[in-house]
Amino acid sequence: MDEGDRPGVPSGTTLRFASLVLLAVATTLLIFGQFASAWPAPTSLDRARCQVQSGLYLTTTMAVDPDESKWDGYRACMAAFLGGRAVWLTGGLVLLFSVALLIYVLRPAWVRYRRNLVPVPDELAEPLAELVAEAGLARAPIFLLDRAKVRAGGVAFGTHRRKYVALNVGMMALRRIEPESFRTIVLHELAHVRKDVGITYATLAIWRAYVVAVLTPYVLTLFQPLWAVTPFRMPRVPDSSYTWAVLWHLIALVGVAFAARVAVLRAREKQADALVVHWTGDPDPYRLLPHTGRLRRWFGHHPAPARRRAVMRDPKSLLRPGFWETLGSALAVQVAWCHTVAALHELTWYHEGNGSHLIMRVVWAVPMAALIGLIAWRGAAFGPRRGTFAVPGLAVGLGIVLGDRLDAHNFVPISLHTVLGSLALAGTATLVTVWAGHCATLVRTRWHGWVLGPSIAFVTFTLLSWFSEIRIAEAVWRNNVIPVLDLLDASVTKAVVLPFLLNFNRVPTVVALALLWLVPLVLRREFPRFAALAGVIGGVAAAAAVVLLGSSGTPLDATAWQIIAVVAVQLVAVAVARTDRVGALLTAWLIGLAGTAAIWLTHLNGSEVDSVLATRPHQVLPVLGTLAALIAGGYGLQRGYARSRPFWAAGIAVLGVATAAWWPHAASTATSLQAAPPTETKFDTDEAVNTWIYGGGWDRMMAVVRAQDKVFAGVRAADPAAIAAGCEELGPVLREPFPLPPDPKIATTWTEGLRAMENGTRSCLVVFRDSGPDDGSMASEFIKGLDQLEATQNALVEARERALS
Repeated sequence: MDEGDRPGVPSGTTLRFASLVLLAVATTLLIFGQFASAWPAPTSLDRARCQVQSGLYLTTTMAVDPDESKWDGYRACMAAFLGGRAVWLTGGLVLLFSVALLIYVLRPAWVRYRRNLVPVPDELAEPLAELVAEAGLARAPIFLLDRAKVRAGGVAFGTHRRKYVALNVGMMALRRIEPESFRTIVLHELAHVRKDVGITYATLAIWRAYVVAVLTPYVLTLFQPLWAVTPFRMPRVPDSSYTWAVLWHLIALVGVAFAARVAVLRAREKQADALVVHWTGDPDPYRLLPHTGRLRRWFGHHPAPARRRAVMRDPKSLLRPGFWETLGSALAVQVAWCHTVAALHELTWYHEGNGSHLIMRVVWAVPMAALIGLIAWRGAAFGPRRGTFAVPGLAVGLGIVLGDRLDAHNFVPISLHTVLGSLALAGTATLVTVWAGHCATLVRTRWHGWVLGPSIAFVTFTLLSWFSEIRIAEAVWRNNVIPVLDLLDASVTKAVVLPFLLNFNRVPTVVALALLWLVPLVLRREFPRFAALAGVIGGVAAAAAVVLLGSSGTPLDATAWQIIAVVAVQLVAVAVARTDRVGALLTAWLIGLAGTAAIWLTHLNGSEVDSVLATRPHQVLPVLGTLAALIAGGYGLQRGYARSRPFWAAGIAVLGVATAAWWPHAASTATSLQAAPPTETKFDTDEAVNTWIYGGGWDRMMAVVRAQDKVFAGVRAADPAAIAAGCEELGPVLREPFPLPPDPKIATTWTEGLRAMENGTRSCLVVFRDSGPDDGSMASEFIKGLDQLEATQNALVEARERALS
């Protein structure tokens, strides 16, 4: 029996189809987002212009300018382009799905016309009706005959409303010669009718629409064919490296989408084979199946014969979540999310202060949690075996990481910190998936499912949605973590402060960590008394260690040593107790609670504590305690459990969450861990200058150059009237307001050059328009202005070259 025949277990074909749709949507948003920013041509550099006008330069240093007025000005400027961009983005998606729907609806008629299909002869009507009944179809498909193909075979096609099976003319001879082979082939096509005809041809429709309506126009505009008229050419981007960066991202996305398409078509064949085995009782019904060539094996619609035989020997293997299908699904969710965020950013909605970041984190968590839940569901139906949950869990983590790198708007270079963050995320995703799978094996009722589903969603949202920080890990480490660690002397203090700083969502994190042990206990309706006893004893030992260490030395260092002592007790207690993983997590949790209370008491002075770290030790201890339980626990037996309602477990979890949500205030003399906010925003000056150039700065300079050329043309012609006219035109150009270059040195030479030129212009008007005396200042000021403007131009060119290098 295949996975689709099991009640309630979703099909892998659907998962692969969803991946293809998400990748098509992601690519459409990418391409039509470029169209939106390029057409009409005058708006192709609107982002740079708005940055210049608002004074807000968004460089790759990821520095956040605290001046809200700049952000307001930038958003107001970009809002002028919102309507046109929204039309492009929405129109791209409408075009994709409209063309796909048209292909989906018209394809059956086209297949019938192209292959000249006719109704099957009457002699096949009765045997086909028997096979339809054997396949359990409530409604028989329309059987047609392909008179052009003499080789025995068939194909199922159609839509979800009307389905067809075309049999080759060779099937008539096969029925007389080998009736069992005839029966097998027809049942195979009926298996497609029963399970996947609609989704198969929806896959082909999406792929063809993706190629025809999205990729082809982009390629034609990108390479600017000679026959293309100017309005429909992609404007040349000043920085060609951007175009090529987007292009290689696009090529990768197309490759992944093609792989998803092939995966859908191959998965349907395996499912049909499993159904045929179930109906016929024969583990190898296709003994005469010809082997396909290697190229067709790689790119064709059918899987390799060896893989098909393996599925037919063990149809239940279809339930096992695969590494590659999970990787593709996670990558598709990630890329689609990234490009959706980029599209919303283009529409000026996605920004700090309006809740959009939190909303989009929730939007990301829903499909990712659904993917993890599906892995758990299918893995539980398959049966927990070695690697059933860990392997697809690793694929989830890698899919998130690779999807973030495939984001065409991610130009942040890979660094050591991004690699470390990626490894941590992949490991966390693996553990979360293993936990979800273990909990799925405990589900017995629908109520259990309602408990587990939201729990998976919350854990996924809290423990995995920090992937966006990986991209800026280098900047976060440099700007937020290092300034704090540099203020500390002791290595132990730094080791404790680091997780304190990184766990900025302390309450959601504590809730998620509590769910790791609470949900299994609720589903089993058991309470681990032995683990609780070990936690109580360990809690007493941890409190004693905290009291013995006291608060000698600086309060900050003393708190760090106390937290380390509590973690050491957690490790020892979990290792000695030798309980299962759930019991180990509960033991560490109880010890952390006792340690937190002891730290508060030893540092309490009136109504305040003497250390900032002592205010929230439970921001650190649940995290380190969970790691301790995962490292030292889980190697023993599931012992000491008693049937119980989840009141005790829920009460302990609520107490831990309350401890994380409330904390005593630190004394005013306590050393702050947070560095003082920077007085100036640090950004890459060369990048900002490059933005200024393309945001109107170079046009501004060229306007000055052209205006002054008219003056010097009059000088060369020795025409006083032309000189006076040129000076009258130059003056307003020099006084036209425009933001200064973001580099102070360049701004100085630019300002001095304009001032000198304006002084020369005033002297010019006195001499050539008003017939006044020439005191020689006109020539000297013009020469000074030319020198300063030349220096400005050279500095701008050098800054741009550095920015693009």
